[in-house]
Amino acid sequence: MLREFVPALLLIPGLWAQTQTNAFEKAPPEVDAALRERITGFYQDHVDGKFRHAEIYVAEDTKDFYYTANKPTYLGFRIDSIVYSENFTRAKAIVVCKTRFNVPGFEDKPLDAPIPSAWKVENGEWFWYVDQNVGRETPFGRMRPANEAAQNRSLPSMAGAPTVESLWKSVQADKKSVQLNAHGSSSDQVTITNTMDGVVTLGLRAPQVAGLKIALDRTELKKGEQAKVTFAWEAAQHPIPPPFRVGVFIEPINLMIPILVQTE
Repeated sequence: MLREFVPALLLIPGLWAQTQTNAFEKAPPEVDAALRERITGFYQDHVDGKFRHAEIYVAEDTKDFYYTANKPTYLGFRIDSIVYSENFTRAKAIVVCKTRFNVPGFEDKPLDAPIPSAWKVENGEWFWYVDQNVGRETPFGRMRPANEAAQNRSLPSMAGAPTVESLWKSVQADKKSVQLNAHGSSSDQVTITNTMDGVVTLGLRAPQVAGLKIALDRTELKKGEQAKVTFAWEAAQHPIPPPFRVGVFIEPINLMIPILVQTE
């Protein structure tokens, strides 16, 4: 399932360490076309459930990592952006994948999730990879480089690793709904707190409603930090909307927090 796969494989913040590349430097057309073809093949295999075939797109040094991870099934995808580095032999891509989330209010509504991935050229072809030699922050805390673990002659036990459900509980909203005055200007807010080790990013999914402004004051939270979602309603000459839900999307734990908006 996707929720099991995310912490283990795709959403690894360490993939996005800063590089020396000029992000506006354009790749040669043939290089860009070759990478897009490989990215498309890799993610199409996940849409089709052909996970074994997708191995042809995985770098040799990442195959063991890929084999042991649970695999997602996406409903669709599109390539959002690509940033190249190291003379166009390395790249970081954002692929927006359509999937479903098993949370109240969103079960039957496929949503777009931005999935980061890293690619490198080996023997003239592009391959998906995860750098095993770079320590990185994950929902499970800081992972050590592989060579450091080797020096200690043992890998850390995963017996006490948190479950996906426990990770979801570590990012919480202080309430599940907001109440606005249908006949006058009013406002309300929801506070979201991160108690998990590591950093999470937040995104807002909200419909356009005349007279209502919905805003998220920050998109990144470290442990112990909070973000506020504010709802400001201007009643004048606007029809009263029926109750609806807004979603706050939390990465890398692939959590959607639904907020019910009501006007009375």
